[in-house]
Amino acid sequence: MSTLSRFLLLLLCLSLPLAGWTKTEVQVVSSFTIPNEWVGRVTAHKITNLPLIPSGGELHGYSISAADSRTLTKAKLVIGINPELEPWLANWAQANRREKDLLWLYPAPLPSGSHLWTVPAEVKRMITRLKMGLDSAGIETSEDALGQILREIESTEKDLRDVFARLQPHERQFVTQHPGLESFAEAFGLNVAGSILACSSAESADPSAKHYSDLLKAIRTQKVRVILSDEGQNPAAAQQLAKDAGIKAPTALSFEYLQKPGTPGDTWATMMRLNARKLAEALQQP
Repeated sequence: MSTLSRFLLLLLCLSLPLAGWTKTEVQVVSSFTIPNEWVGRVTAHKITNLPLIPSGGELHGYSISAADSRTLTKAKLVIGINPELEPWLANWAQANRREKDLLWLYPAPLPSGSHLWTVPAEVKRMITRLKMGLDSAGIETSEDALGQILREIESTEKDLRDVFARLQPHERQFVTQHPGLESFAEAFGLNVAGSILACSSAESADPSAKHYSDLLKAIRTQKVRVILSDEGQNPAAAQQLAKDAGIKAPTALSFEYLQKPGTPGDTWATMMRLNARKLAEALQQP
């Protein structure tokens, strides 16, 4: 066999696995990094899946670009949490007649704490619904993987309860940058004393003078010692509120996305543990 023939044969052998993989590839697009991780886990990473909003991206008030629309168009299934939380995704699906290919993990009306992925009981329900939706779409999932994820959620919940169990009654309240963590706080015996922004879709806005004054009064009256800001977002209002209230600088948390792969907080479980520890430490500091 000539050198050229051997070279052509080698190219053919190398191309066959790739060609076969391309034909069986299934793409699932999730709205952001947290449900995207769940997709990868429940399918045992046998498919290609990606988040529309990357790590560090802003979920509230997001708008779909032309590139995003092309990505969504190619997807066999699109995953979102809730149409109230991600109206931009609901609008895209309606405009492109893809409602049947859009799976909402929490289709019911949102409670006051919209960040339901921070509540372990809700996470278990959403992941179970995710598996059923993937199965219905003809995308292979793993019962073993689902069982492992559910056990991991229970373990994470226990760890968080242990962390917050050390807090005294007067150490359990905080102010948030925007609404969203009320359900999380209720699940772990904490209390959201107020939010700087009245609406979670206006991250760059400032609170009204009256709202700011009422919040400052509530902090002083209820002796709140912790103000939370969103990591990666403008903390100016939170910083000014802390200064006016005479308390320590805001604590930045990142409950809204996973960190980049290979860094602390790059999975749901580690994200929850990392933020819980930071929150508990802030609440215990004088």
